[in-house]
Amino acid sequence: MALAPRLAENPALDRLLQQVTELAVLPHVVFKVLELSGNEDYPTAAMEQAITVDPGFSSRLLRVANSSYYALPRKVQSIREAITCLGFRAVRQLAMTVGVFDVFIGKNDADSLRRRAWWRHAVDTAVCSRWLASKKPVCKPDEAYTAGLLHTIGKSLLDRFGQGQYRFVEELVARGAPVLGAERAVFGCDHIEAGVAAARKWGFPESLQSSMQYLLEPGAEDPHANERAVVAICSLLAEYAVSGMPDGGTEAEVLPSWALLRLGCSKDDADDLVAGATEAIASAAALRM
Repeated sequence: MALAPRLAENPALDRLLQQVTELAVLPHVVFKVLELSGNEDYPTAAMEQAITVDPGFSSRLLRVANSSYYALPRKVQSIREAITCLGFRAVRQLAMTVGVFDVFIGKNDADSLRRRAWWRHAVDTAVCSRWLASKKPVCKPDEAYTAGLLHTIGKSLLDRFGQGQYRFVEELVARGAPVLGAERAVFGCDHIEAGVAAARKWGFPESLQSSMQYLLEPGAEDPHANERAVVAICSLLAEYAVSGMPDGGTEAEVLPSWALLRLGCSKDDADDLVAGATEAIASAAALRM
């Protein structure tokens, strides 16, 4: 199910994209870290220089390196040492996590509780996606993490650039309206359309654009259906790991059948998936921002 025709003809999306800038989503230092970490031929000194210009990111990197999650034999004292101990991949993951955190939270935001809930769900989904991609090798775990982290960024864009109207979406959903329909009623577009449109503007790869459409079953021609299936399942797993199952539902009934089939899972695997995702979230708690 491609979204391209609707994206091209929707004036609400055009207005939204006019307000969205790269700096509003990922600060310059994060872009630089992502560039360097994508090529391990770069020297550690270049990465160190990029990181040390940002005290906030530097402190978070040291905190993560010294957390119980990594259980390093001694305390890490410097940025260079942290990079060496953690490796470029872990630094890249943290950079993406920190950068996306800014767009979900913002400063002096009256609706910060809502955005914090979205942020927690995004990170939990990312952790679950990395875990599931390791368990079912249908896509790269690092790429699955990024896909999970960004899958609902369209919600934050609607909230940030939609004059604080997302509370009306929540009111409609509380009355039984589907999320995408409620978003279209309030904003003229939904968070999937907003996320995909922004991803195209930023030049994100097609695999990310596909995974952002996690609520829609992909067409047979979609070469990135596996990534979308991972995110579709893990978005729900992350929700159930924190909030429990919906009343009257079971894991097998609420996980999308198309996604389970795509990953070679059956409904009989659903209980194990929820249990594994819950454990993965708990194990990664030290990375919570």
